[in-house]
Amino acid sequence: GTIEVNRADSVVILIAAGTSYQLNEGVFVLPHDEKCKGNEHPHRAVSERIASACGKGYDALKAEHVADYQSLFNRVDLCLTDEISDLPTDRLLHSYQEGTPSPYLEELFFQYGRYLLISASRPGALPANLQGAWTQYDVSPWSGGYWHNINVQMNYWHAFNTNLTELFEPFVNYNEAYRKAAQINAVNYITKNNPDALSPVEGENGWAIGTGASAFGIGSPGGHSGPGTGGFTTKMYWDYYDFTRDKEILEKHTYPALLGMAKFLSKTLKPNEEGWLLANPSSSPENQHNGVPYQTVGCTFDQGMIWENFNDLLAAAKILKKKDPFLKVVEEQITKLDPVHIGASGQLKEYREENKYSDIGDPHHRHISHLCLVYPGTLINGTTPEWEQGARVALEMRGESPSLKGWSMAHRQAAWARLKNGSQAYKFYRMILTDKVMENLWGVHPPFQIDANFGGTAGVAEMLLQSHAGYIEPLAALPENWSEGSFSGLKARGNFDVSASWRDGKVAEMSLLSNQGETCSLLYNGIGNADIKDGSGKPVKFKVTGTDKIEFKTKAGETYHLTLK
Repeated sequence: GTIEVNRADSVVILIAAGTSYQLNEGVFVLPHDEKCKGNEHPHRAVSERIASACGKGYDALKAEHVADYQSLFNRVDLCLTDEISDLPTDRLLHSYQEGTPSPYLEELFFQYGRYLLISASRPGALPANLQGAWTQYDVSPWSGGYWHNINVQMNYWHAFNTNLTELFEPFVNYNEAYRKAAQINAVNYITKNNPDALSPVEGENGWAIGTGASAFGIGSPGGHSGPGTGGFTTKMYWDYYDFTRDKEILEKHTYPALLGMAKFLSKTLKPNEEGWLLANPSSSPENQHNGVPYQTVGCTFDQGMIWENFNDLLAAAKILKKKDPFLKVVEEQITKLDPVHIGASGQLKEYREENKYSDIGDPHHRHISHLCLVYPGTLINGTTPEWEQGARVALEMRGESPSLKGWSMAHRQAAWARLKNGSQAYKFYRMILTDKVMENLWGVHPPFQIDANFGGTAGVAEMLLQSHAGYIEPLAALPENWSEGSFSGLKARGNFDVSASWRDGKVAEMSLLSNQGETCSLLYNGIGNADIKDGSGKPVKFKVTGTDKIEFKTKAGETYHLTLK
């Protein structure tokens, strides 16, 4: 039971671990004592791994690790200052929390989120859970699970915009493994809540998920979160395609996920007296009224996430030229969702039946679920200014208490970024670092929850680069505190790797690597006067398509350089 080392100046210890657990649909549908029955004992695989590692030796193992890690991490660089602090991280953090500015710490925290995902979510393993991949407990807080009413989604927001897309694969594998159990959930849910809509054909009721999930089970909608949780989840699948523009991903993963979820969501809708189709029952995640979870009909979160799912499905079907008759149902239902309402306080309503802000629910609740239509959703954007203004009012009224959870600060940060308010986005980013991280920069929940790290990183990327509205917009929510800087390698939809440098808050130079050869559309003040050249230095023709908006054709593998005059 012990290892004793004498008269040595260094020791190399190799550790390997394994399990009989195998990720497949049986883990989610079989009885507890049969979930891993018949699977191979891990001894052989662990022994082979140790033998292989011993054969390579320390230097080779380290070289392999560094090369593997840097192939991911080095894709993105962020520079907010030329000064690199020589303080240990804990002292640097304490100094920051006492009021000393540190752009270096702010860029360090951004990159730390990328480091954590690289370390916690790799193909062949389970996805990053509430603690990423780290815990000191036999049973982790909240079971180390996958909460689908924001936490697991937030874990992967920055996989897309910080150029780590393949790290989403573990969630894809996990989701597709629990899909059979989720189909059973859908049948049970529809049977209970809308039996007239139930299809007798296997698979035609789609798949349904609730909030809680683990490596062994997946919950069903109900309680404090409604069916829109599923649309919130499939939004990640659309981003998976949209950031890569990989038709194989669209065909094999994104379209099936969207289609199955849409088949379920379409059966959660019931007409009201005005002819609108509303999710019934419906809940805005975790919010309460008079001390109990508030259940309603057609809340903004559910209606909005159903709209996002339907809209993404129709877009995917058009690209793939699908002719599924069910698409006609979606085309009709999406026009009857009526997801957005503005209240008497000028606020984006969380509930259809509310009048003034705070009529229903906790006015300062940690969740801002109705604002998921702003981020990560796209229904509310620059083409809907009245709705954007309602979102601003609701976000302001939700408040900015230090008692908020770190992840809820990160969601507010990202939402303010989408609303082009860099100062507010930066305020919440500072609040995370000031109030919600430990000395090793892990997010405090308490005790530890990793989504604040991941969400904060995604929020910074959203402040620096946006592409959700059909065009690429650099420095969309740049705060005054970051008046000079540069970034390289951030990912925009259309599979563009974008780099930019700025001075006095304005873009000086910008470059885009076109990985798929898509048409590039750009929005930025004065972009119509830009000088654009390809990698060979040849001028590139572009078309002005609107105020401060241009577009030009690209070739796959070509880099385009822009200088603003």
